Amino acid sequence: MIRTVCTTVAMALLLAAVAIPAARASDSDDSDGAPPLVVTADFNHDGIADMAQVTQPEGGASGPRTLTVLLGRPDGSFQSSESSLPLGRDPQAIAVGDFNGDGNPDAIVGDGDGSLIEFLGDGKGKLVANGDITRLSSVVSIAVGDFNHDGMLDLAVSDSRANTVTVLAGDGKGSFRLAWSFRLPMQGRAFRLAAADFNGDGIPDLAVTSEEDDSFDFEVMLGNGNGTFTYAPELSKLKDPNAHCVT
Repeated sequence: MIRTVCTTVAMALLLAAVAIPAARASDSDDSDGAPPLVVTADFNHDGIADMAQVTQPEGGASGPRTLTVLLGRPDGSFQSSESSLPLGRDPQAIAVGDFNGDGNPDAIVGDGDGSLIEFLGDGKGKLVANGDITRLSSVVSIAVGDFNHDGMLDLAVSDSRANTVTVLAGDGKGSFRLAWSFRLPMQGRAFRLAAADFNGDGIPDLAVTSEEDDSFDFEVMLGNGNGTFTYAPELSKLKDPNAHCVT
């Protein structure tokens, strides 16, 4: 069991680490050269994977970003759809899932100003803005899972300014409510999130990761099945093991 848990944790940490360049934390509007934020899903139900990506203005100029859907073709190429939607100036994270229960993949984009904007899929390759689902102090990373075990997708969002991870419970109709929060291990760091079932109990858990000054810290929070989490020190690696504190 220990080997299985450790392997699953390692895979989730690798996922979070790979996401670091995309889900970047930056105080600058000038992010030339930074990779776009991308998620994959079958947005038009043709059995071929598509992409939704956050892109910069033409020429890399500073200004609001856009969310664009790229529809996959059988030959492996992609075609830009008519769905190109305005975003804020500092998108930091993007997540995908069927948040309103209509069978179509939707997207949520988190901005550095703390806004979480929802885009609902029409099943034909287009996304339609559905407004802000909430506003936090900032957004660094988003993880998706059924954290309260009610059959509907929830969100966990890391917030570097408030130094917390906030759990947002989904109602299955596209709306979310603030459900719970816990403190991040260290103030001032950008922590990324990955969700997976580490201990095989059927409940999604969270890996909270950060890399700074050649040191890779992470903590594992095991899901309790009601939208809350319990810190698992035996699966975590922190410089200061006493830094964790649930709010």
